[in-house]
Amino acid sequence: MALEAHLQQAALLKKVVDAMKDLCKDVNFDCSEKGLQVQSMDSSHVALVSLLLRESAFAEFKCDRPTSLGMNVDSLAKILKMCGPNDSLKLRWRADADTVNFQCESGEEDRIADFDLKLMQIESEHMGIPEQHYKVTAKLPSTEFQKICRDLKEFGETMQVKASKEGITFSVQGDVGAGNVMLKPREAEKPEDKVSLTVHEPVTATFALRYLVNFAKAAPLCGAVELGLGPDAPLLVKYDLEKTDNGHMQSYLAPKIDE
Repeated sequence: MALEAHLQQAALLKKVVDAMKDLCKDVNFDCSEKGLQVQSMDSSHVALVSLLLRESAFAEFKCDRPTSLGMNVDSLAKILKMCGPNDSLKLRWRADADTVNFQCESGEEDRIADFDLKLMQIESEHMGIPEQHYKVTAKLPSTEFQKICRDLKEFGETMQVKASKEGITFSVQGDVGAGNVMLKPREAEKPEDKVSLTVHEPVTATFALRYLVNFAKAAPLCGAVELGLGPDAPLLVKYDLEKTDNGHMQSYLAPKIDE
């Protein structure tokens, strides 16, 4: 086998794929001894998803040579749907084979679901993501971010994000009126419940809400989400894959520039 990976919790990959599937149609999983990586833009080239699933996230991981496996994200989501919440997942690919094998095993190993997914040839441009030094970095509970995006999407298509030392404000203006939600920095017993802001200078930027709602679907991955903001820079929305050692999922969204 050129690639053999055993994930103790299939649910981890399932959450990642569910978060990606509304943005990306077909993606290349770049496999190396470091783990699995994905970089993919949405069809309108407004959003970029970058995923790193480190080799240490797997119970076993073996990749003989770097390779790219092209898969349809929807099909992948359907396969992972077969996995129960406590199932483990084995992923196998033989060199030059045109399918990749997925095997879900229930905790008691009394039910094994096995599926071969046809691989695709996908043109992929590898974007060098420039190292950004964000003027504002905000950390907040991922469920709260998801709720804000969903709630505000009901009132308009674009959301203005304004961050200063006082807090971070998400505002929307629509036909029915205008509204905003402000989060102030707060301490909490659980690290994922706190809101923290690092502000080098205040930033105000505007983004399309439908992408943010899609990004926020990654909330089940991690209790906290990190936002990176800069003037005229793409917004970074980053989730650790349950814990930092496993890797992360980063989404970037180009700001809306007023014509």
